Amino acid sequence: MDAVDDLSDAIDVTRDLLVPVRPWLWIKLAIVVLFVAGAGLGSVVPADPGVLTGPDEPLPQEPTDEEFVTEPALEELPIEELVVIGLIIAVVLVGLWLVFRLLSAIAEFVFIESLRSGDVHIRRYSRANLGRGLRLFVFRLGVAFLAALPVFGLLAAVFVTGDSPEAVLGSLLSIGLLGLVLGIIYGIVMRFTSEFVAPIMLLESRGVVSAWRRFFPTLAGNTGEYVVYVLLVWILQLVLNLAAGLMTLVGVLLVVIPFGILVLVLVIFLAEIGLILALPIGLVALVAVLLIIGLVQMPIRTYFQYYALLILGDTNPDLDLIPEQREAVRDGGDDPSTPPDTLDGRTEDDEDDRGW
Repeated sequence: MDAVDDLSDAIDVTRDLLVPVRPWLWIKLAIVVLFVAGAGLGSVVPADPGVLTGPDEPLPQEPTDEEFVTEPALEELPIEELVVIGLIIAVVLVGLWLVFRLLSAIAEFVFIESLRSGDVHIRRYSRANLGRGLRLFVFRLGVAFLAALPVFGLLAAVFVTGDSPEAVLGSLLSIGLLGLVLGIIYGIVMRFTSEFVAPIMLLESRGVVSAWRRFFPTLAGNTGEYVVYVLLVWILQLVLNLAAGLMTLVGVLLVVIPFGILVLVLVIFLAEIGLILALPIGLVALVAVLLIIGLVQMPIRTYFQYYALLILGDTNPDLDLIPEQREAVRDGGDDPSTPPDTLDGRTEDDEDDRGW
């Protein structure tokens, strides 16, 4: 069965790309994987500004009447202003998330083309795949909306009808089960879109829907292979993600501890100046942490993408994106690390897609 045999072939192809270690290739692939894997930047907000800044004057021993008068000043802030501030924050956060998801969609094609060519050209591949990335981004949003719509619609109907608590509880359990089923289906569709449909979009210059139509006969004709693929990927991801999590934790601690000690020393001996110097040091530490995460995840993500490409080519030779790599690991062919530096026979500016 190809889904089983390709497990070992994917290891060989991944090793051929990553060994011997080329530091710059590893770093660039790690950056791409950070976007492909959906890794984002969390916001670091102090829980209580007063804890960081401290009071300007000594606090009195006992509360005074003036304190009771001025304490609830924030509560007197007009509700309209609070709503506007909340909306602005929400719009900014949603906007940042949408921008990141768009970059992630573009990075999908940069990653596939990098594995295909054996080298990483982030700017060139990004420019060549802007249109495909936008189509993939819109498709993902549409599928997510369709998957969430029934759940939220039923939830709204339950609370509007005003049934008894027992009936509401039963409805919520049913909706939860529906949400679980839709979530599993959504996850499979997204995985197949990323692992199989996106490569077809790149290979044959198609849109998302067109690539799905191209892929569906292959999926229908080899259902057993793809079912086994899904099961094996879930099992392997569980095991590898546990190991990767431990490696990432160790790497992050190795970065955070010395940077934390350095910041603490600066703050103790330089006070306000130390706080100012701590900001760029903290940014460097953040970049180092993200790089560690990317470097740990990159070989794993590379392996799974090669595994999917091998299965795609085995189940339909016309959709084989990596014939050189496949030949190298199976028949002792030429080195796959130096294929022609082109985008499937097209120039980097060729955007002859076939629509949606």
